[in-house]
Amino acid sequence: MASSQANLGKTLLWLWVSATLFGFLFLYFEEFSRLAHNTADACVVQNGLKSDYYAKATQELCAKQGGTLVAGTWWYVFAPIAMAFALSYSHGMFTGLFWDLLGLKAKK
Repeated sequence: MASSQANLGKTLLWLWVSATLFGFLFLYFEEFSRLAHNTADACVVQNGLKSDYYAKATQELCAKQGGTLVAGTWWYVFAPIAMAFALSYSHGMFTGLFWDLLGLKAKK
């Protein structure tokens, strides 16, 4: 019984971590998208409330579209990758503990 309660606590903890990370991603989606698009030089064109990104654009092509050429920063790629690893790990831990809590085990 104590083992089951400990597993329930761990399961709820990883559920909370996973849900919090998903919520954070949905809340800051635009920022993660901007970071992912700005790893290389890009042309940013405002389309209403939305931004369109064009990779490998020259200054002339960007000006023709009415956009702004933004210099890329290579290390921006680490934020979306780190979020993907964190979500994958936390969701995997929650899922594994959830199925263990229900008593379902992999066949050996």
